[in-house]
Amino acid sequence: MSHFQYQLIEVARRKERLITRTGSQRVAIGASLRELRGPISVVDHGLGIVHFLRAHPLIVATVIAAVAAFRRRSLVSLAGSAISLWRIWRSVSA
Repeated sequence: MSHFQYQLIEVARRKERLITRTGSQRVAIGASLRELRGPISVVDHGLGIVHFLRAHPLIVATVIAAVAAFRRRSLVSLAGSAISLWRIWRSVSA
């Protein structure tokens, strides 16, 4: 057997070992990704909410204003403010 033939045989054996190794690595990566499917889904939903809120800043401002109003005022004074704002809106829109 010549030196060249021996090298070809060694290359073929190395190729077989590499194919076997990459197969087991694919299986390990697949298992890892299956384990991360739940956390990735949660992050994906969170990013969806962030994108929605960035696209609708008026909703964010309204929620922040409502939270601030509820913390500082009683329900009666809040109702009075709501009626005042409604009256102003009616006069401006007419």
